[in-house]
Amino acid sequence: MPYPTWSVGQRVTASLLTAMQPVTVVKSANTSRASTTTLASDPHLVVPVSASATYLLDGFLEYDGNFGGTGDLKLDWTLPSGATIRWAALGNASGDTTQKYASTSAAAGTTLSVGTYGVAGAGGVRNVASPRGYLTVAGTAGNITLRWAQQSSHATATTLYAGSWIRLLRQT
Repeated sequence: MPYPTWSVGQRVTASLLTAMQPVTVVKSANTSRASTTTLASDPHLVVPVSASATYLLDGFLEYDGNFGGTGDLKLDWTLPSGATIRWAALGNASGDTTQKYASTSAAAGTTLSVGTYGVAGAGGVRNVASPRGYLTVAGTAGNITLRWAQQSSHATATTLYAGSWIRLLRQT
């Protein structure tokens, strides 16, 4: 059942109607990271969340990096205090050169990786990962932020492209 739950005679307000809409953030510029496996927050993929709420998560992450099972892309989230997430990064299998698909799920604090099949550059073929999940926020509002890095350090940068997006749909 979508949020909020309506009652007979309840007044429809702009804030209630706004709360029913998905919150989507779109990456406005490319971000490249080379020779690092240290997770860092993406400067654009930050979504505000309310306290004591649950959300469905989905997204579209367009990226590229070194071909051949090195480089790759590892992902995780920062969450408000007490929040939990169960999620998957549906995409190419990490460390693979034959374009297998991966769909392992994890809880917060466990990184998931997706593979890269080469640096496409402008106008070329890129890789896509689709994060999916379920977020439960406890009593502290805040932001959910995508963190990412290379799975294996490589001099060829892994790039997360502008136009990538994250969307949350509130459930309770």
